[in-house]
Amino acid sequence: MLHILILILKIIGIIIAVILGILLLLIAIFLFVPVHYEVQGRCDGALDSLKGKVQVTWLLHLVRADILYKNGKMKWRLRFAWLKRGNTGAGKKQKEVQTLQKQAEKAEISGIEEEEKTEISEIEEEEKSNHEKSITETDKIEKNEPEKFTEKSEENLATSQTIRQKSAHAPESEKWKTEKEIPEKEKSVDSEKNGSFYQRILSWIQKIKCTFGKLCDKIKALSGKKEKLEEFLRDEVHKGAYHKCKKELFRLMKHLKPKKADVRIIYGFDDPYHTGQALAVFGVLYPFVGGCISVTPDFEHQVLKGSAYLKGKIYLWHFVQSGWKLIWNRNVRQTYRDIRNFKIK
Repeated sequence: MLHILILILKIIGIIIAVILGILLLLIAIFLFVPVHYEVQGRCDGALDSLKGKVQVTWLLHLVRADILYKNGKMKWRLRFAWLKRGNTGAGKKQKEVQTLQKQAEKAEISGIEEEEKTEISEIEEEEKSNHEKSITETDKIEKNEPEKFTEKSEENLATSQTIRQKSAHAPESEKWKTEKEIPEKEKSVDSEKNGSFYQRILSWIQKIKCTFGKLCDKIKALSGKKEKLEEFLRDEVHKGAYHKCKKELFRLMKHLKPKKADVRIIYGFDDPYHTGQALAVFGVLYPFVGGCISVTPDFEHQVLKGSAYLKGKIYLWHFVQSGWKLIWNRNVRQTYRDIRNFKIK
């Protein structure tokens, strides 16, 4: 009996060990297998000539994403093992669908024409038979009862005249009723439209007033908390948290730096102010990328010309490491608590 229990426990232990091993293997794959990226772009002076390509792969190309921009159109494709998604084959599929629709419409039209022909032929045959029957009946009536036929014809004429008189008077009354009813309906519809339109305008005005009131309240609250903000920023604990976050951010940016980079750009906007702002952004990024970027601003013309090539890899482990260090830092945790309490007050 004990031997059986020990064997069962061994099997359970082996199963648990296998499950834990698989979990550890998956965690290691997600943390230490890098995501490779490659970016290519080119422009010959105008936005219409802009071309670009982005490729991202992971786990020996088991997961792959491609984005292509050319002639003002963007195409994308995503592959996970054997599963594929994208809009690259959308044009071919649309053409096939259109051809199938045209073929179906032609088949329907041909079938409808054949049905109409058969119906027309049947109607013609029925008319011929009815015409022959009527001719034979009239011949019999003329021979046997000419007087009765004349009396019936006179009665039919009288009834037709009375029907015509009634029909001549009836449309005028109906028209009079409809002419009265239609303006009333139009008036009711117009009044409903005007009412809904005015209600919408009033609701928009109320929303604008509410947003403006909220902005004013926020401004007043910030002006009242100016001294508290100054005290919050001067605190040594908060300063330590700021320096720690800054250090981890710079470390992350160094790890995210591409291994291969060659960027040469000549750019310019209509407004020289925007050109200077873009140059300031490039100046901030220059220490992290190094001498791989060559940016030439043109303050006189609107130009976009050059080429770009970037290639590198990203490890998820670096993000986890930075997050772990920030979480276990006392200054960061205390600052987070103070920020939450400061927002509540």
